[in-house]
Amino acid sequence: MPSVKTHLSLRLDEDVVEWFKRQGAGYQTKINAVLRSYVQAHSAKSKT
Repeated sequence: MPSVKTHLSLRLDEDVVEWFKRQGAGYQTKINAVLRSYVQAHSAKSKT
């Protein structure tokens, strides 16, 4: 089941945003995937 999306304003370093944009269409989805991976990795660490 897809997650509910939340609209927000977020300040990121310009070079980071530009790098993701250069990766092509769907850069916001890619940023979300990176953030989700980070959360999952750190959630697993806190459970051990």
